[in-house]
Amino acid sequence: MLVDEKNAVENMNSNSSYSVSLLPLCDCPELNVLWQDLEARSCCPFFLSWTWISSWLEAYEPECDVLRVECNEEVVALGLLTRSASIAFNRFPSSKIHLHQTGNKSFDQIWLEYNGLLCDEHHHSECVKYGVNFLQKEYPSWDEFVIGAITKKEASLIEQYSGLGRYDLWQSSAYGVDLMSMRQTHSDYLSSLSRNTRYQIRKSIKLYDKMGGLHLEYAKNSDQALTYLSDVAPFHLKRWRGISDGSGFSNPDFVRFHEILIKNGWNSGQIDIIKVSCGERVVGYFYNFKYRNKVYFYLSGLCQEADSSLKPGLSGHALSIQKYMDEGYQYYDFMGGDERYKASLGKKNNDLFQVAFQKPLLKFKTEHFLRYIKNRVLEGGNWFK
Repeated sequence: MLVDEKNAVENMNSNSSYSVSLLPLCDCPELNVLWQDLEARSCCPFFLSWTWISSWLEAYEPECDVLRVECNEEVVALGLLTRSASIAFNRFPSSKIHLHQTGNKSFDQIWLEYNGLLCDEHHHSECVKYGVNFLQKEYPSWDEFVIGAITKKEASLIEQYSGLGRYDLWQSSAYGVDLMSMRQTHSDYLSSLSRNTRYQIRKSIKLYDKMGGLHLEYAKNSDQALTYLSDVAPFHLKRWRGISDGSGFSNPDFVRFHEILIKNGWNSGQIDIIKVSCGERVVGYFYNFKYRNKVYFYLSGLCQEADSSLKPGLSGHALSIQKYMDEGYQYYDFMGGDERYKASLGKKNNDLFQVAFQKPLLKFKTEHFLRYIKNRVLEGGNWFK
């Protein structure tokens, strides 16, 4: 699997010399130092932080290759590649490579978002260009590069520079709240919402007030955070029962990763787990990441109230968003998902994709043709359109 030769290329527009190399992870003992140094020079999301990446490596011990891009002998991009093989009965066999994922459904259920190379932002486009070109020329024996969830911009860059066929496996909108501009234009978060959403939240909070009032309790240490993680499981399992992928809490690999992540991220202040109670009754939990003045809402576990006017999710989000706004955070990111509450509480900021970039092989052309026929038959479409 070792690819130890360097692919040096000249950037004619900037007099910069880029080189790309690939080494097995076991031959890169200094990765933690390299990663954290580059992270400090990047604008990366939490999911490309060393906290997330090191937790992934610790939890799953994947067999990785380290993709490294240098410009004038300075590291400007890093990424971890794995391999998998498709054995699904309804697909042709396919050899895949993945970035910061494994292709193992159980391991990948941790819902990585905003994926991509960790890049020095001054070299982002060049790193994508030379990175994907290197993989096609120097990294042997793969048919498709599967990556997700990535932004629309990132997907377009890879498609542009690789020249590979693109097949979108999954797509979702991403929503969030711009807390920085909110502080400049509104006295509070609720006043920024639509009349209907504002009415629902205020009515819900008033009803809860009659029962003791809603209050938020933030985990005070990593042990309490781990307890909250365990406590959120029954709520989450009940909510996602019967859904195709189900709850991550039914997956020991998912739970193990988050236990490690909480331990690794706690001392740096990157983890928030919030218990929402009404009087003595727990009505839900929110699990968030905090990174570079941005809050990432990761998941929640909420009780199912008998009274539909009680909105633990909307009410809990509104209270926690207001608190983050008061504390000076710049953005509250709901991330991917087309759930109605995200559109009600925030504004769309991006589209996220899981994409397979495929080499021009006959099996993929055949597969897409067969899928087209199947879809036309199921949809009852007009063949002569």
